[in-house]
Formats: sequence, structure tokens, C-alpha cells
Amino acid sequence: MSDEARLLAELHAARALMRVPVSQPGQAARPRHAALWAHANREPGSPVDLTVVRAIRSDPETARRYRTLLGAQSLAHTPLAAAASDGALTQRRVGPFELEILEGTPPLLILRGPDAPMPRRIEAWLGDEAVRLELGAPVDGAILLALDPAVAEADRLGRMLRDPACAVFLL
Repeated sequence: MSDEARLLAELHAARALMRVPVSQPGQAARPRHAALWAHANREPGSPVDLTVVRAIRSDPETARRYRTLLGAQSLAHTPLAAAASDGALTQRRVGPFELEILEGTPPLLILRGPDAPMPRRIEAWLGDEAVRLELGAPVDGAILLALDPAVAEADRLGRMLRDPACAVFLL
């Protein structure tokens, strides 16, 4: 994504965030923009603010704001896989990137993209379940990630990516 396009996406995200209404009496307070931004920029495996996570999972407006932030800073994202898909997926396009799951022991996630900066992280959302993993360095224009069933988050990512309703953010 060019610097101009990224700046424009960040401006749109900031404008949408500024329109968030103030919480009403008796309603749980929504996380501030800084808290959502910190959560969106966290490193995989780092501690999380449980109040932010709870708000994202329980409040649709907070979840929308968080996904707007993720979309603004991601290299590519997709809210759903192919609309005409039926059954489990083994391939999907996310912007200019192609994700493919090769079945085996263990299954492998292969991420291919253009001759441009490759993503460093992947975040997937399915319903209120989310997983974020660090991606390795590309080798010959592709990133490989083992979706080992012995590693809970990698296994969950593989399961989520096979579902057409899964939203994917490449950061």
C-alpha cells in the first residue's frame, strides 16, 4: 500500500472513530481510542488489556471500531472469503495476497504476494474468536507457517481460515 493510500485510510479510520457517541448512563464505558490503537498494534503473544478484549467481544460498535483500525493499518484485509464458497476453504485471496493451506502433517499456511512489503502478522476473526500470530520472513516471495495441532493458536488459525465467514487482516 502506498504512503498516500495508507494515510488516507488512517484519516478515514480516525474520522469514523471520532464519531463514536459517548456512553449513556448505565451503559458500560467503551474503550478510548488510544486503548483500541494499543490493542491493534500489540505484538502477538504480548499481554492484552482484558477490558478492551471484553468490550470488543461484547459491544458490536467497539468491534466495528477495532476492525476499522485494523483495516486502516493492514496491508490487506478481507471481511469474508468467497461469497459462493461451500464447505472448508484451502485457498483465499486477501487483497493482493494469496493464502493457501496445504494439508499434511502438520498443515502448512503458504502466503504469497506481490514484490512489495510482506505482512509481519496475521489476525483472524470468526465471530467473537480472534487469533493473532507473527509471520516469519519471506523466502523466495512466500511465507510458510506450520499450523501444528500441538500449538493451540496455530491450530485455531488453521481452523478459522478454513471457514468462509472468517475475517483476515494482514498487518
